[in-house]
Amino acid sequence: MQNQGQISNAAAFHPQLDVHFSKDPSAPSMTAAVKVLDDQHVRISMYAPAAGTVEYVPFGDPVPMSRDSKGMWTVDLPIGRGGFQSFFFQVDGVMVLNPMAPIGFGYSMPINYMDLPGKEWDFCELKDVPHGSVGQEFYYSNVTKSWQSCLVYTPADYQTSGKKYPVLYLQHGHGENEKCWVNQGRINFIADNLNAESKAIPCIIVMNDGMVQVRDSDYPLAEGAALEPQDYVDVPRHMESSVFPRMLVEDCIPFIEGKYRCLTGKGDRAMAGLSMGSMQTSMTVMTYPDLFAWAGVFSGFLGALHGLTSGNNGHLKMLDDPAEFAASYKLFFRGIGENDDFLSIFDDETKLMADHKLSPEDCPIHQIHKYPGRHEWNVWRLMARDFLVQIFR
Repeated sequence: MQNQGQISNAAAFHPQLDVHFSKDPSAPSMTAAVKVLDDQHVRISMYAPAAGTVEYVPFGDPVPMSRDSKGMWTVDLPIGRGGFQSFFFQVDGVMVLNPMAPIGFGYSMPINYMDLPGKEWDFCELKDVPHGSVGQEFYYSNVTKSWQSCLVYTPADYQTSGKKYPVLYLQHGHGENEKCWVNQGRINFIADNLNAESKAIPCIIVMNDGMVQVRDSDYPLAEGAALEPQDYVDVPRHMESSVFPRMLVEDCIPFIEGKYRCLTGKGDRAMAGLSMGSMQTSMTVMTYPDLFAWAGVFSGFLGALHGLTSGNNGHLKMLDDPAEFAASYKLFFRGIGENDDFLSIFDDETKLMADHKLSPEDCPIHQIHKYPGRHEWNVWRLMARDFLVQIFR
């Protein structure tokens, strides 16, 4: 039986029920698109009576679906390890979203996904333990001259304890948003379970939108001016990841520490991120080593990636002084999936650190972890768990 947390998504908390639009009781219903048949198989379906072809499109090649006499298309698939899998449907060659499947966000658009049971994923299930809260905050950024959104997780006892807590700033990947670590990463359930088992130090977790947008250079703002509503529609903008470290340090951290009961020492701040968020983590913690003692680079990068930022690699100069680097952090956690498409970059950067006498053998605060899987949420959930149990100690 599916865990309640596996059916919770951006659109709904409870399981999707069949939807019947016709007054004719014999007419077909739109049924839930993801149904676990047993512990080995899942059925994917889509109601598309006028379609000539329907395909299930996972992270890989499209899979043809079969049509019944009422226009319901289905395909049965092996569950395998279970866990998270994003996908689309392709109807007559057009990529579409199915409203009867769980909805998340990725690839810079809404996506369908399924979250399947598996013995590996007990740590991120919804359990009968005290639960923290997740709220959405809005703050004005003087760096971007625009409003920003972040999600904030507070531990179960935050409202009653009166204590101050350390803070983890946790970033998503390219094409995602600030809600993905909750809706797809289940970071709140992971933290709840670890805290209940006394395996982690309870902390506040702040998740920002890392797809930072700025006005094109031909459309500058006057000093001290703010974006007007029409600027979000009429003025050309582009994503600029290199702005994120300043936005976090100059705008977000002061906002969070001014509103929440936070411990504010260097040892009380951690930052981690996946993929693009790992690049933003590296750029931030190595540009501002006086602010962060704990760093998590998930499936990701030390250097700035071409196409994601116009920023340079000035932060990597910190590697030139291995003693300073080792003294600046209590943990520098790097991890990746064994079949990740970016594994060669990760291995090259492992060699870069070794060339600077910063391999795990030379620098014990540097950890390298490899996990079964690709560039995917199943890997990032495991990394988040393994990172959380080590920080703030």
